Amino acid sequence: MAKPCKSCFLTVENEVGKLAAVTAKLGDAGLNIHAICAWTEGNVGKLIACTDDNEKACEVFKTFGDCGWKEGITLMADNRAGALQEIAATLADAGIDIDLIYATATDGPTARVVLYTSDNAKAADLV
Repeated sequence: MAKPCKSCFLTVENEVGKLAAVTAKLGDAGLNIHAICAWTEGNVGKLIACTDDNEKACEVFKTFGDCGWKEGITLMADNRAGALQEIAATLADAGIDIDLIYATATDGPTARVVLYTSDNAKAADLV
């Protein structure tokens, strides 16, 4: 069952060691990262994270740069071949566009998937 997930989004200068600094400060604040996605666009670094306390995480992010919110959904999916295809097909069949997806998995039976879609409420009901 999917549930709403309000993740925090950070935009910073793209510098060597920036991710290490941000994640160190999250750790110092006692925040556990459930899923994270980070990338660069030229001289800009972007990061979006789902933590155990996103309000507190955004306060940490504000010490580094511009922080905002992205509304999405999170779910625990089976950690097996074809599971993501089933989720994507279910949403596609319902006419829901996936704007962004990121996930984290281990060798365990489940993986956390974070989705930002054209209709988060409907997507949450379907997956």
